[in-house]
Amino acid sequence: MNDLNQNFLASTIFIFLSLSVFSQSKTKKYIRKNKKVEVINYGDSSTYARGLLYYDGRLFIGNSDGTIVFHKPETRKSQTIFHQERIDEIRDIETSDGKILAMHSGDNGKIISIDLNGNTKIIAPQMWNGVFLDGMDFIDNRGFMMGDPVNGVFSLFHTQNGGNSWEPCKGKIKAEKGEAGFAASGTNVQMLNDSTYAFVSGGMKSRFFKSTNNGESWRIVDLPYYPGESTGAYSMHFMNDSIGVIVGGDYLSPELKNNISFYTEDGGESWYNMRKPVRGYRSCVFSKNGVYYSSGRNGIDFSIDDGKSWNPFANGQYFSLTASKTHLIATTRYGSIQLFELIKIK
Repeated sequence: MNDLNQNFLASTIFIFLSLSVFSQSKTKKYIRKNKKVEVINYGDSSTYARGLLYYDGRLFIGNSDGTIVFHKPETRKSQTIFHQERIDEIRDIETSDGKILAMHSGDNGKIISIDLNGNTKIIAPQMWNGVFLDGMDFIDNRGFMMGDPVNGVFSLFHTQNGGNSWEPCKGKIKAEKGEAGFAASGTNVQMLNDSTYAFVSGGMKSRFFKSTNNGESWRIVDLPYYPGESTGAYSMHFMNDSIGVIVGGDYLSPELKNNISFYTEDGGESWYNMRKPVRGYRSCVFSKNGVYYSSGRNGIDFSIDDGKSWNPFANGQYFSLTASKTHLIATTRYGSIQLFELIKIK
């Protein structure tokens, strides 16, 4: 090897090692910084929340007992704005056209719509009878919703008027035996733009589904999860049209961390194992300001490289995530939420 090649190789190794040390230093700094946490008790100690929405300076919390709680972070005051007997658990909360939309999962799917004046409307079309709803997402007035299979076909719906009325997607997808959605945090569904829908499935078969024409046709990619009733893809989040992350695992074996989380750089055409995975089963993944966060039964992890490698952020049991301008907001047990300072990438 001549001197020029030796010098180039030495320079390359030095740059790589420097970048690696710099990245590790930044990661350690973030971990140290985010030990601070604010705990807010908003409800009964027997409840927890999977539905979570931060909207216009206000936090809306959808609970396991079917209640919706409004919380104002500035005043630290909470108020129950919806409670009705025989309402199943809320699995997702979104906003559209100035309304709050809370998705109830159960034998018959329904949505609770609450406007800014506090007026409540229950949306439960007959076509949702017998449908267990898993998740929904909105961009402006357009929305997409996914539910478990009925008669072997996934339940897929969309709306163009802020959720006031829904219609089935034209493209039908046959589910494999034992395949369904996991309504762990309402995040197995995402709209990438007003014509692109995506969702993931789990169970005995795990797959990624994407439509770029409002659900008229679907691109389907198999995901390499081990088949099982409690295993598979639980949550998905795309930062943009290309970069996305899927997390999941086995709810009954939350410590397992091999082959449970994947990332894509081509819009979901191909998925890759993470270089440094999350610490185990994860039921929610979310991004804010270029940073990914993912939560599950044994903590929260974060990634600053588009989901390729992950590091511990917090310990504990967490169900769902969202964020304000300054804080990561996580739901946990005993009717409480926790607020962490967001990581800032300079």
